[in-house]
Amino acid sequence: MRDGKMVPLVKAQYEGGSNSRRMAGKGTVSTGPNGPIARSLPLLQARSHNAIRNNAYASKAQQAYVSNLVGSGIVPQWGCEHIQKLWDCWALECDADGVDNFYGLQALAASSQFEAGEALGRFRYRRVSDGLCVPLQIQVIEAEHLDPGYSQAFDSRIIKMGIEFDGIGQRSAYHLWRYHPNEQLTATHNQRVRVPADNVVHMFRRARPGQLRGVPELTSVIIRLYEIDEMQDATLSRQKLAQLFGAFVKRKSNHDPEDEGPFFGTQVSMSDGSEGFSEFTPGGVHYLEDDEEITFSTPPDIGANYTEWLRTELLAVAAGAGITYEQLTGDLKGVNYSSIRAGLLEFRRRAEALQAQLIVHQWCRRIAAKWLDVAVTSGALNIANYWANRAGILAIDWIAPRWQWVDPLKEISALLMQVRAGFKPRSEAAAELGWSLDQLDGAIAKSNASADKYGLVLDSDPRITSKNGGLQQAVDLLANDPEQEE
Repeated sequence: MRDGKMVPLVKAQYEGGSNSRRMAGKGTVSTGPNGPIARSLPLLQARSHNAIRNNAYASKAQQAYVSNLVGSGIVPQWGCEHIQKLWDCWALECDADGVDNFYGLQALAASSQFEAGEALGRFRYRRVSDGLCVPLQIQVIEAEHLDPGYSQAFDSRIIKMGIEFDGIGQRSAYHLWRYHPNEQLTATHNQRVRVPADNVVHMFRRARPGQLRGVPELTSVIIRLYEIDEMQDATLSRQKLAQLFGAFVKRKSNHDPEDEGPFFGTQVSMSDGSEGFSEFTPGGVHYLEDDEEITFSTPPDIGANYTEWLRTELLAVAAGAGITYEQLTGDLKGVNYSSIRAGLLEFRRRAEALQAQLIVHQWCRRIAAKWLDVAVTSGALNIANYWANRAGILAIDWIAPRWQWVDPLKEISALLMQVRAGFKPRSEAAAELGWSLDQLDGAIAKSNASADKYGLVLDSDPRITSKNGGLQQAVDLLANDPEQEE
């Protein structure tokens, strides 16, 4: 009511929640986190595999993802030297397939997670007589072994997308195909095997609460990748056609073929049934009958805008894959120190989060805990009061490979100033360089001992030389000599 008149009520709403013309038919169906995955995952995985096999940009995105998340390997630093030595020995023989070491399996798992949305590792227990330093190995298997369409309900348990849950919602088992379901030689006698959840490592990136399975990292840009391929093929075909320069001659069908002269081209199209024009060859003279003509289509040409269109599409692909445009394409045109550093810092924040939450927490931590248990129970390690001290022993520092600096002088100088000003501890600075503090100090002490043994005086040794290369002992003597002060 306003001024004695009825005023119609206006329902305020978000435009994104309206059914206006602009939003009609867009995202009107609300789903849970797992329904779309269960329906689409096999096809998404197949298309992701195909894109990485055949599309250079998809393959490069995978390489950049794996090399930045894993690189040469995320290495554990155990607090005890004899545990570290046993781990280093086992890391060389942990692959059930006998191909990779532990850090190669990290890269393989990260590659599978990018390509298929998830990676599966199965613990394989071995006999002590097999001769391994710890009787345990890891078998990395593809995500297709876990069927997203396999769901069943029982009285006290439920199976969703191949994963079995107990009465309180904890994962109790994985129902895995014994062989890869898409391998023709084994598909005919394949069967599911129930594997306890304690023997499986399942690594995937969870985007929604309650999500049970992962999706390929290229999911949001898979259409773009295929359309880029189609556009490039169409542009190439158009350019090939543009190079076909030739001439067409119309003549009557009763023209004597002997009068053709020295011209050469395709076979004359005659009304008596002889071979007609079927192929346009560059530089040729092609003969037509008087009632025939050639008509070329004139499709729209993106022309000079093609390069900018392609760059825009690749920017979207890079964003969807979680890497930078420069990493995807190798195109450094127009890049300077500040711009590329800003892009790399943003990417590295994401990479560090994935290293900590995905590679370390879901993959490495599970494997290290299982390895330690098997090492102790098999007698490879003798640790007093192990079960009481287990949590402390597993407080491992996982050291990722150091980042390469865009400008080493600027980056290291900034790091030095932060440490000297007390804004950053040496341990954090060492971690950024790919070291644990104990490992770094041990390496420095070993280097100094070797230099002392052979009587070497190095500019890099602050015990002997000053920052400008002068002898540190002489500087100290002069600083403490009272006569020199007078």
